[in-house]
Amino acid sequence: MKLKNIMLMVVMLGSFAFAKAQLSTFNTATKELFQARVMNGKVDYAAIKKDSKTLNTALNALMNIDLASLNANERKALFINAYNVFTIKGIVDAYPTASVMDINNFFDAKNYELGKKKVSLNELEKEMLFKEFSDARLHFVLVCGAVSCPPLQEKPFTAENVEFLLKKQTKAAINNPAIVKLDMHEKKAIVSKIFDWYNADFTKKQTLTAYINTYRENAIPDGFKVEYMDYDWSLNGK
Repeated sequence: MKLKNIMLMVVMLGSFAFAKAQLSTFNTATKELFQARVMNGKVDYAAIKKDSKTLNTALNALMNIDLASLNANERKALFINAYNVFTIKGIVDAYPTASVMDINNFFDAKNYELGKKKVSLNELEKEMLFKEFSDARLHFVLVCGAVSCPPLQEKPFTAENVEFLLKKQTKAAINNPAIVKLDMHEKKAIVSKIFDWYNADFTKKQTLTAYINTYRENAIPDGFKVEYMDYDWSLNGK
């Protein structure tokens, strides 16, 4: 083998190892952050602002990650975790605040670095995550910092658990009366505004009611009409 080819292989292996190291650092820091500062879906933003070392470790790793070196499950898990970590970062930078809606251009400002690229929350969600993974269950794991969001879990996603946790958290959300509740007297299902905003994602192959009933323990009966809850944008702070 020519020396040039050997050198190229060494560089490629070194880059691959560095990318995997950054992913490992990010996953470890995210796990530590969530387990220390998230409880019952509530985030202790005040404590994170006071001591942001773990958050900054996660952010620095995200900045240096080579996305092209990751497999599909690694990217899917990374994008979910990155969205939730970036949301925390955006809130902490503006804290104290009563709502993300009080933070100027919260979802569209390109304030975050992912693999040397500046991204916004909406860009990460729509142009990266959903563009590659058209999976409606993602709406139950991306936490936008509001009370009406599905609750942030203390366990972050990994390549190994991403499919299991997507199924588990979707089922938990759809059986949570804060997301879906039935009025048996009025014969209606009152569901999260998420189902209205992203209706097309849930109804590609079936009706909205059929999608919800895939995960419901107590199915929405035939003939029930669907109404949408008001969305509470109050901060999901501890």
